[in-house]
Amino acid sequence: MTAPPDHTRSGPRPDTKVPLRGAATLLVDLILPVALYYSLRAAGVDQLAALLISGAPPAVRVAFTFARTRRLDAIGALVVVAIVLGVGSSLISGSPRTLLVRNALLGFPFALWMFASLRVGRPLAYESARALLPGKEHAFERVWAAEPSFRRVWRQLTVLWGCGLALHAAVNVLMAYTVPVDVVPGLDTGVWLGMFVVLQIVTQIALRRSGAMRMVFARAAVDR
Repeated sequence: MTAPPDHTRSGPRPDTKVPLRGAATLLVDLILPVALYYSLRAAGVDQLAALLISGAPPAVRVAFTFARTRRLDAIGALVVVAIVLGVGSSLISGSPRTLLVRNALLGFPFALWMFASLRVGRPLAYESARALLPGKEHAFERVWAAEPSFRRVWRQLTVLWGCGLALHAAVNVLMAYTVPVDVVPGLDTGVWLGMFVVLQIVTQIALRRSGAMRMVFARAAVDR
């Protein structure tokens, strides 16, 4: 989930590392595995082996991040668990279709995490927005404490994204067992990208109508 940048000239320059990290994660976790799978298939590699190898980039990214930071965050842990479960079950069954549901193994737990965040701590959509705007954490917290409408919009957005992730996971399972194996990686990626765009548009509309980000920037300006 993204938030609009602060365009005030007197404020600090926006942190360009955050969108760059997001783009790199998108490339490694989503685009590269699909490109690698179809490249391997074109080279004559069988479906199961191609799926196993194409699942390596996200695992390498998580391992690299852990080696650099000595920390494994919740998302990284979910990625590792999904990969291990997918690889283990596919090797036992010998079926590539079992490996195709690894996105659901990640999507369903992440959706549950989002729903759980409505009861414990802060809504995950809110925490994601705070992470994308370093330096505005105190402004977020002040507005959260003062404005019921601000709290409401982040809870609504968390429900929206949780439902979106759960829906995509369900569609992933359906495609994995009903669509030809070679079609699923590309189709699943296309479905997720389309759903992501729709969720982003709804998110930006909700934030604009509620004035949530204007509240944050106004609070940050007062606190300076």
